[in-house]
Amino acid sequence: MSVQSCLVLVIAGTAVLMDFLMEKVINSFICLGLLAGFVTCLQEEGIRGIPVYAAGVLIPCVLLLPLFYFRMLGAGDIKVFAVLGGLTGSHGILSIMFGSFLLGAVLSLAFLISCGNLKERISYFFHYFYKYFVTHQVQSYIQKGQKAENFHFTVPIFLSVMLYAGGFY
Repeated sequence: MSVQSCLVLVIAGTAVLMDFLMEKVINSFICLGLLAGFVTCLQEEGIRGIPVYAAGVLIPCVLLLPLFYFRMLGAGDIKVFAVLGGLTGSHGILSIMFGSFLLGAVLSLAFLISCGNLKERISYFFHYFYKYFVTHQVQSYIQKGQKAENFHFTVPIFLSVMLYAGGFY
């Protein structure tokens, strides 16, 4: 197994543990992961690898900004994607992101079906965007006064990283 594969597995696995134990991924861990990715990139590619590293870090930040803006995805998840992107480059992070969202959709659907509120959540989703387009005000996607459905997105990220490290994409 390559150093890159080991690093992405350790980073994604640690992020899951932090998310479950502290409900956040701490910034010092993110900084350490970014530094590890930069050093690994320099060792493997030299100076030529810096644009690949930068693209891998920036792509998740840019592509996921709308989900953060509408408060549908947490900053910690985006930062984890950025760290993974620094290690895998643009092609790798796009594969990991696609896999994460696909796995996240499957897990979320199973969660909503098992809780019995799939129809209610789909209705809320469309009503949320309808309200945004009418009022042009961004509100938190989480309903106040309701029990929050706490879906740790680091889980599908980790599962996608396992598939990536295993050579599935």
